[in-house]
Amino acid sequence: MSEVTGPHLYEFGELPVPTVAITLYDVRRHVLIEDGRIRRDGPVHAGRFRIGQPGRSVVVDAVPEVGSGKLLLLYLGKALLKEVGAARGSAAPIALMDMAWDIEDPLLKMSAQRLVEASDSGQRPNALLAEQIAYTLALHLSDRYAAPGSPKSDRLPSLDETMRARVAEFVQANASAPVTLAEMAQVAGMTPSSFIRSFKRSTGLTPHRFVVEQRVLAARRLLANSNLPIVEIALAVGFSSQSHFGVAFRAITGESPARYRRLQRGHG
Repeated sequence: MSEVTGPHLYEFGELPVPTVAITLYDVRRHVLIEDGRIRRDGPVHAGRFRIGQPGRSVVVDAVPEVGSGKLLLLYLGKALLKEVGAARGSAAPIALMDMAWDIEDPLLKMSAQRLVEASDSGQRPNALLAEQIAYTLALHLSDRYAAPGSPKSDRLPSLDETMRARVAEFVQANASAPVTLAEMAQVAGMTPSSFIRSFKRSTGLTPHRFVVEQRVLAARRLLANSNLPIVEIALAVGFSSQSHFGVAFRAITGESPARYRRLQRGHG
């Protein structure tokens, strides 16, 4: 993530991998120079993005409209692009279009804003959520901006009821431990990218949301049937803190953990 505080010349050097840049501020004049040649010279509006190709040397001369702003850079490694390519029926990493700031993509903008907000608040998304965001964005980019000639696949492996039950049992058995996307996908016998798409289609939930709901369900049982302090329940079901637990619990049940416990015991 890059902080912009005024007119500045940015020398990014040679891009090591395909790189998605998403600007969250308006740029009055933006000069993009690739391999010593001006590629584009003009304004860029907040929410626009570009896909830079590996091996190109990039310099940007930017004059923002505002006093400061954020630029998010997503470096898409070969392993991730190969995984996404496999989900599309290719043995090779997926290739993305060469694009330069001419399109606004609401999903990319929203995801960038969420990541910036988490960074500004000092919070870091847990491992499962970070994995999910990475794969979701890579899948979205490959679906919408794959280079011409890239293989397409609309067929997804099915996630039947038995497999969903196995995933749920795995999450419940690891209530207090971090759960990764790769582990959930392995239980289902799928690759992570295929698992994300199949799981959402089958359950209507993202894997991260499913894990949170399962942990809140376990917490509800403990709140109703035990005298454990709420902070101990939060840690026992896999939340990093009581405050994080409280936010998630209220979002799903509409009640705070303390009020839920009182209601279950008839205290109102």
